[in-house]
Amino acid sequence: MTSRMASRFLLPSLLIVAALSSAAPVGAQQYIELGPGTWCNDITPDGEVVVGTAPLGCFIWRWRVDPSPTFINGADAVAVSDDGTVMTGNMADPMTGNQVAGRWTQATGWVPIGGISTCGSISSAYDITGDGSSIVGFVWVNGCDAHGFRWTDGVGIEVLDSLGNGTNRCSAISADGAIMGGFAQGSQNRTPSVWLPDLTGQLYNIDWIGEVYGFSEDGSIILGAANGNAFSQAGLGGPLTNLGKLNTGVQWTGIPEDVTSDGQTIAGFDVAGLAREAWVWTASDGIISMNDRLTALGINGVGALLTTRAVSEDGNVVVGGGAGTGGPFDFVGYIAELGTNEGPFEDVGGGTTGIAGAPTLDAAGTLQPHSAFTMGLTNAPANALMLAWVSLSSTPFNAFGGTIHAFPNATNIFLNADGSGEFNAATTWPVGIPAGTELWFQFIVADASVFWGKTLSNALKATTP
Repeated sequence: MTSRMASRFLLPSLLIVAALSSAAPVGAQQYIELGPGTWCNDITPDGEVVVGTAPLGCFIWRWRVDPSPTFINGADAVAVSDDGTVMTGNMADPMTGNQVAGRWTQATGWVPIGGISTCGSISSAYDITGDGSSIVGFVWVNGCDAHGFRWTDGVGIEVLDSLGNGTNRCSAISADGAIMGGFAQGSQNRTPSVWLPDLTGQLYNIDWIGEVYGFSEDGSIILGAANGNAFSQAGLGGPLTNLGKLNTGVQWTGIPEDVTSDGQTIAGFDVAGLAREAWVWTASDGIISMNDRLTALGINGVGALLTTRAVSEDGNVVVGGGAGTGGPFDFVGYIAELGTNEGPFEDVGGGTTGIAGAPTLDAAGTLQPHSAFTMGLTNAPANALMLAWVSLSSTPFNAFGGTIHAFPNATNIFLNADGSGEFNAATTWPVGIPAGTELWFQFIVADASVFWGKTLSNALKATTP
């Protein structure tokens, strides 16, 4: 093999090892609660940046990197751009003190985007596009006539087509701006509505009671509720799937808030009056409450979770709000990492058993450049020395009572388990690894209790998309 060819095949493994060696500790499955009075409203598609409401304003948190949220006074934050650099929310108008929709960047801070009329408030923001250039919500027109709006950087506020019997609100926009949704006043109550980029809109059925709440990144999946049940739709005009709701009883309504682009995971909650109960729907097991999902993952002692507001693109991280401990109106935001999405990984086995059981290697992520990548190992002896092998091909051979699949290893790195016999790390998948690259990961774990003095983890095979 020439030196140029060797460099070509060695580079991906070196990038991965370098990333893992500098990765921040993280749990494959974890629950993080923010302080009292917080509420998590949105998360970037890569699952890295969370925004929401705090007692004196809002917060933004690159939670795998920064030790604590950055709190910003003076406005709440309801949504964030895909790269985590632009937020939208609601603030006090500097001139009148009335509530007005706003836009935040690090350079500008919170800046009001204005309105048309005033009716106790000026405008309210509800969602933002992936590039942060457009914001949607509702604005007062001709006094107290509520209309949906789209604000675009360099254009300003544009009023959307007034639908139904008036009282319109635009509650969501797809990341690419291709479709918007919300509600209009129907024959009985709110009724689901959508609008297109040319500002024209349409109702599903004026007799339906409900709303459109969210979209997949490209708008190809529409989320809404109608007559008590959550639904998803395969594009405007496409078939509707009845997702139902978590709780029985006509007083409950299922509210779907966010969906992964593959349609496999939906974040939402049930509502009945002031009561809320958070859930996550997956294609494999349907609607299950967030509390029950966490209990099944071994995460216990969590208070009542009320909403899930958003989900990362890989379906692994969800955010929302739950009940606090200070009374019925005390709330707390949360981040939950479910650790259940294997993505482009295949477990090829080969492990052996040691004093703490069989060392188990797991990973999650989409393997897209700049996307979140996590890797964890459990069931090692406490503080055990470990050797992580990364290979670009696999020629399996038997060793230490098991099978080494990550061979010939392109590179390796020494790591240590923690006091619980675990290793957990999170990093960003590097740029420069070609699509279709196959990588094998496997750990050799020091374990004095076994004949060989070493155990093997299972091997994982990853293929970049």
